[in-house]
Amino acid sequence: MALEGTMPGTVAEDANAGSAAASGARSTAMWLMPIAAFIEALITILVMSSIGFIPPLMIFLVLLTGMGVLALARPRPRVFLIGAIFLLAFVGLNLPFAIEGLIHPIGSSHAWTDIIAIVVGIAGSISGFAGFMELRRDRPVVTPGRSPIGEALAILVVGALIGTTYVSVSGFGALEGSGSLGVANGVTKAPTQAPAELDATGSTFTQKTLQLSTGPATIYVVNTDAGPHTFDIDLGGRHLLYPLPGHSTTAVVLDLTSAGTYAYWCSIPGHRASMEGTLVVAAS
Repeated sequence: MALEGTMPGTVAEDANAGSAAASGARSTAMWLMPIAAFIEALITILVMSSIGFIPPLMIFLVLLTGMGVLALARPRPRVFLIGAIFLLAFVGLNLPFAIEGLIHPIGSSHAWTDIIAIVVGIAGSISGFAGFMELRRDRPVVTPGRSPIGEALAILVVGALIGTTYVSVSGFGALEGSGSLGVANGVTKAPTQAPAELDATGSTFTQKTLQLSTGPATIYVVNTDAGPHTFDIDLGGRHLLYPLPGHSTTAVVLDLTSAGTYAYWCSIPGHRASMEGTLVVAAS
């Protein structure tokens, strides 16, 4: 008898929560949350294929996939609530790394994945909370094909994502394919001093300090990573950005007019913490 009255609310919820979905009345929100989870999982796979295996991302991948499968196979209120909270947390954890890509969509090779991850994550989280409320009330609020305004907004969002993706991918492709694009370095004479070397390995600049003299100078940046990086530096009141394609060596030619110290870094979101160093310029 004690067991019969232990969790009456939970038993009733499990018995009735999925009746709307089981009867074919699955709402728009109940579809969007698992789809969003699967899209975020695919983006996680894409990121790991570029930067390598990272255990925290693998955990996210497993959890995202699991949430999507559970939301489709067992549409229970708690599944959608946990999925909504998890997607919101996923967006929050990735936002610091994605903010630069959102502001400058052609300055990063993965800005389009940042934009899609943020938009889809937020939409999926909202859908998860909506699905939770719908299942608690055992009544869908909006069923597919019943809300022209909502579907029109969804089409606009998808169109914006496709357009932004095209601009980001094609823009960075053009930037990556042309070493002179965006690099007005002001150098009018060939460098005569010995060049410096900077190695980018494992999303880290191996050399934290480079030494050169005033005048035209060259830094050979060897990117052994599969993914792209950038070499950024502020000189003479100008910001210079050199794209560094994966598995390549790029000649960074600079006009070092003044002695001093200058910071250089990779501007891809999340990379600067391990890809920053100091260029020491001595008077010649």
